[in-house]
Amino acid sequence: MRISTFVSAAFGLALFTASTQALPTPNSAVELLKRGDDNIMNSLVKLFVKEQSKLLVDACVDLQTNVCADVIVKVNANVDVLGIKSHVEVKDLEVRTKADSDAEVKALINTQVNALVVANIDAHVRAVVGGICSVLDHACLKKNAHTIVADVVALINVDIKNLVVQVKADVAAHVKVRVSAHLKKLAVNAGIAKADVSAIVRIRSDIDVHLKAFVKACAEVLVNAKLIAKVAAL
Repeated sequence: MRISTFVSAAFGLALFTASTQALPTPNSAVELLKRGDDNIMNSLVKLFVKEQSKLLVDACVDLQTNVCADVIVKVNANVDVLGIKSHVEVKDLEVRTKADSDAEVKALINTQVNALVVANIDAHVRAVVGGICSVLDHACLKKNAHTIVADVVALINVDIKNLVVQVKADVAAHVKVRVSAHLKKLAVNAGIAKADVSAIVRIRSDIDVHLKAFVKACAEVLVNAKLIAKVAAL
């Protein structure tokens, strides 16, 4: 063999060996595909959490306002002077106690929305997308964007229904605890520390109407064209 022929053959062999080494093995190829799937899935989760959370926050503003209006707090104070009880004017105390009550209602709703609805979005997205797209890629997302959004929102709506049940069950107890904890402090500041101060907390029946309206409002806005388009574009 001539030297030039040998060099060419050796050079070709070196290229073949280098190229072969650069090709992914079956295991590494699967890992790359899986990593790509994970990246797309994580992007989907972030998208749903961001978009749905914004809509839920807007809907919760009305819910908080309405439930606060549904909670009635009446404060009474009586002073015993030589065995004779006399009523003390507590209008200012009542207003401040109601403000405290409203703060508790808003905090309760915020906490429960995050715990019972927002916290579940990640799992809902993964379950729905995993069931629809065996291969998670742009083609599948584009083809099934509407179905994915609708199915995820259907699960979120179940959580929202559970949320309103929990809000109704908890609101009175939370408000009573809050009012009781702060009433004595407010009474001291009002200069009637020795008075027999009590509060009655009552929930108006309109709360059922307001909770149903919240569920309906969420169902109407959570499935929307903008979100579908963003899913299809991933």
